[in-house]
Amino acid sequence: MYYAFIDANIFVRVMSQGKPGCESELFDNLRTLVGGKALSLIIPEIVKFELERHIRDLPLTVRQHFGDLKRVISTTSVWSEIQDAKESLLTELDTLRDEKIESWQKLHQEVTTFLESDKVASIPFTPEIMCRTRARIMRGAMPNPSSRRDQDAAIIESLVTYFSQIIDSEPILFFCSENHTDFALELTEGKTKDRTFVLHPVLAADLPKSHFFTSLDELLRFDQGYESLPPPPQDAEMSRAIARLEHFEIENDYESDQYFDAWGQVQTLHDERLSQIFANQVLPKLPEEFRQKRQCSIEMIQHLLAECRGCKSWDDRSEYKLSQWIEYLPEHMIPYTSLSKLLRIEESLMRYLSIHREMDSNRTDR
Repeated sequence: MYYAFIDANIFVRVMSQGKPGCESELFDNLRTLVGGKALSLIIPEIVKFELERHIRDLPLTVRQHFGDLKRVISTTSVWSEIQDAKESLLTELDTLRDEKIESWQKLHQEVTTFLESDKVASIPFTPEIMCRTRARIMRGAMPNPSSRRDQDAAIIESLVTYFSQIIDSEPILFFCSENHTDFALELTEGKTKDRTFVLHPVLAADLPKSHFFTSLDELLRFDQGYESLPPPPQDAEMSRAIARLEHFEIENDYESDQYFDAWGQVQTLHDERLSQIFANQVLPKLPEEFRQKRQCSIEMIQHLLAECRGCKSWDDRSEYKLSQWIEYLPEHMIPYTSLSKLLRIEESLMRYLSIHREMDSNRTDR
């Protein structure tokens, strides 16, 4: 079973949307994966404490930093003919400040609601964990023994306590935190864009087999679908199809059957290439547990589609509306999309099927 610990600083990035790697779409995917039991999220109570403190101080902190920006702009001399632009910029900063606070508070509510749900395993901060935290610090059993950050040690002891109580022969932990200097060792040498980290050995010795990530984007790479793949290389067949399509576009012939046929051929070849790349290069690298989860979801989606189309109430309009229920994916590309999207489609089709079954039942009752 795969478990995930996500540090408070990652959730702060989700709420602020200030840097790439923790976009709200990734948080939505995380919720879907946890809700679909593809990933078990465990959150020490100490992390919740930090999030509470952070949101409590947020309005003042944001106002202070926006104030710093405004002071820089206010004290900057500008050409008199663009003084109006300077004043507009200062006013715009006030608007951005208020929007930032409002957005931050909204996302904080979403994060808090999720973390308090029964889908997430919470680890209470008990007196026993508090004592073990102090003992770990006194033993120097942290990557930086000179550091006095009790919270980091409390996180580790919370996780150690949790895994000592679960029955799982081979748990695997995804550890996600921006604080790599406090929890991890870097494997890459020199300046590189793709930095790689591992959980520090002094911590790894007390925890299950672990993988260390510094953002949600990294943690959720196993959730890749064909949509994130680069465009497939153009072979001779693809080049001919594109050239034929471009011929009709040059002639502004967008209404003929030949144009739609050419467009369909390009799209078919494009999808075929991407599905092959996904099946041959992406899928084999996924952990077996996630591959099995994907296959179960694909089979359930196929079953639900057959059940929907078997309903008496199913008609051409139902088929037309189906696209919105499968997130506007081409039906033949569903097996190659991400796991989170598969789980959302599965849940969506269950609702669609229940609607049609209720419609069938009402017809029978008449």
